[in-house]
Amino acid sequence: MGIPHLTRHLLPYAENVLLDGSETDSGLPHVQAVVIDGPSLVYHVYRRLLGWMDPSSDVLDYQPTCDEISRGVSSFLLQLTRLGVKIHKICFDGALPISKRETRYSRIEKLRHRLDLARRNLSLPATPKCRDVIPTKRGQVWCSRGLPQRRKGLPENPFMVSAVFEDLQNRWSKEQIRKEVDDDVSCLDADTDYPWAEITVMVPGEADVECASVAKLTGCAVLTDDSDLLLHDLGQHGAVLFLDSVQTSSGVWDPAEPDIRGLIICPHSLSGRLGIPSVQWFAYELQRNVHLRFAELTRISKESSEATELSSEYREFLQEYQHETADNEAIRGAGQSTQPLDPRVSELFWQYELPAIYCLDEQPHVYLGILNEDSSRRCAWDQGRTYRSLGYSFFNIFRPTTNRFEAVHEFIRRGGRIVAEEVTLSGAKTVASDLGLLQKRLALAHATFDDGLAAESFWFLFALSDIYRDGAGTTTVPRAKELESFLINGYMAQSTKWTDIHLLAQIQAALYSLRILKQLLDIAAPSDDLVESSSLLADLPPLHIMMSRQRMIQSFANTRLVRHAVRRLIETYG
Repeated sequence: MGIPHLTRHLLPYAENVLLDGSETDSGLPHVQAVVIDGPSLVYHVYRRLLGWMDPSSDVLDYQPTCDEISRGVSSFLLQLTRLGVKIHKICFDGALPISKRETRYSRIEKLRHRLDLARRNLSLPATPKCRDVIPTKRGQVWCSRGLPQRRKGLPENPFMVSAVFEDLQNRWSKEQIRKEVDDDVSCLDADTDYPWAEITVMVPGEADVECASVAKLTGCAVLTDDSDLLLHDLGQHGAVLFLDSVQTSSGVWDPAEPDIRGLIICPHSLSGRLGIPSVQWFAYELQRNVHLRFAELTRISKESSEATELSSEYREFLQEYQHETADNEAIRGAGQSTQPLDPRVSELFWQYELPAIYCLDEQPHVYLGILNEDSSRRCAWDQGRTYRSLGYSFFNIFRPTTNRFEAVHEFIRRGGRIVAEEVTLSGAKTVASDLGLLQKRLALAHATFDDGLAAESFWFLFALSDIYRDGAGTTTVPRAKELESFLINGYMAQSTKWTDIHLLAQIQAALYSLRILKQLLDIAAPSDDLVESSSLLADLPPLHIMMSRQRMIQSFANTRLVRHAVRRLIETYG
């Protein structure tokens, strides 16, 4: 998760490279193969697209959507392939070790603080300005732009990493790439329909470790923005290619002659240039003496490394970056889960599978992330909690008796702080009863809404029905006309307000919770009679649809059908 200022100190020693799989002499070294840090790539594409957004757009439209980020990632990978750069793997974190929990909590707290500042200071436009979907052929992912302060307000979309992982596995076939990203897919393997599904992996641990292992084995570059990769053993030729530096040489996209360059550091070579045994020594001394200048850090690193015996503090520092540990051996031995899982579900799964590494004597942790919501109101994650609790409980009862827990701790916002909220796990009888209740709710919703609406519209309405049922008799649920406007326009009055932002967050929380439930039902007991509910959730739309206000508006384009659906919703649940 990065040592502060490490990149700033070492980047002046980075080498300019050309991303090109050919052997032509261009005067620059070529990067011909990479392994990609998946979450880093997602955040990188998000930031690149954010720089191209129209700042006068509606507040919820000036951030790229999950769909647009996924298209951007697909465009990025397609262009790498077109340049002849081999992509060995795209690695995503399947679980983070206990040692990262404090850092993780700190990051979530920073996002909560950003949300609070946005709630107090972000000006919402009086006249919303709609925008078109970001096109992928203009090469925005290869051109860097500065970010105006306004666009840094709201926290990043908490679903975008999950959405991209899901799409790389299930959405981006060559046909879909041709339709939605670029019509020239001739560079892709003719024998593979989904070009990135096989190489996209969610490792049963940190992506860093797998990326470093691939780099050491193949001598390729790790494409990432995480400076921690410099501290892993990448072998003699393995290197780190910094995503933020990767762009066209001219700053302008020319698809006819793409000239894409970046900055790369090979830790083994750099150590020799600096006269120190390893970059790890430099990072260790930097962590201890963050205010020292580069030359002094280099001198101390050299002197410290010449000591006859390594200090216990240095050995402890090294542990995080060593691959040949008992924990990593156990993780590698466990292999991958049997199916592609959402990152949060994957992490819960591995806390059960390898509790000594990911759980110890604690209850399992689930980090739900910060939604773009109204921070002055109750957390939107309260919506859907019954579904998440049912999923956790179902998964728990299908584990061996010695591998069960009494509760799951969900990290969510409570007022102005992040708390670990305990979700008590139910027994088999309660789980069976709750599954039956879910089936009844779904049956009622189908009877109420299955009338000329698209499948994705049904799920938006089902989430709204939960909100109405839970808020019955209160003033927090929209009136009929307000709800019609929200579904058709994305806001209830004349423009987007914090009430609209919060309602959308509640819908997303409910739908994402159903997704968690479905995956936990599938992996716990895929052939058990109790999981008929799983088939009822089979047509849950993918995240790039469920988490998009734009897709919600598109799915409710027929005003007459919307009015009918809203009337039925309020009659049934209001």
